[in-house]
Amino acid sequence: MDSDIDRLTQWMLHSAKEINRLHARLHETFVRRDTDERFREEWKAACAEFHARYNDLAFPGGYEVAFQRIVAGDSDAIEAALCFLECRPYFVRSGYMFKKLLRKARQAPLTTDQALRLAVVQYRQDEWRVLRRARNSAQTFSAADGSPAAAFAH
Repeated sequence: MDSDIDRLTQWMLHSAKEINRLHARLHETFVRRDTDERFREEWKAACAEFHARYNDLAFPGGYEVAFQRIVAGDSDAIEAALCFLECRPYFVRSGYMFKKLLRKARQAPLTTDQALRLAVVQYRQDEWRVLRRARNSAQTFSAADGSPAAAFAH
């Protein structure tokens, strides 16, 4: 089972790199698109490739149907969602995906092991939220009165 999780995690991390590469290409070509018709065509091709591949790269089995599959109890989709939540791949829109996958995973029928994994993800998310609030409060306090609270901001 762990090797399946490892393979899925590696697939997600590789897919994130590919999405980032495609997204960077889109921006590279955007800068030059108005200088020459050839560059405009390059940009159009980059846009088309990004949009054509995003759905399949963002989530195994397709991002567009992922949430319905999770809530319906599709075991492969649930496992993929948990792997995504655990490894937190970084690419355009992945933060939104994380939040939505977390909500949908809470609604999904989980095994005991999956429920434990989701609880760990939720704990880490809650811990991050507390630390972020503390850091933001320290920065606000420090900026307001010049106190040494800035030491806690980093």
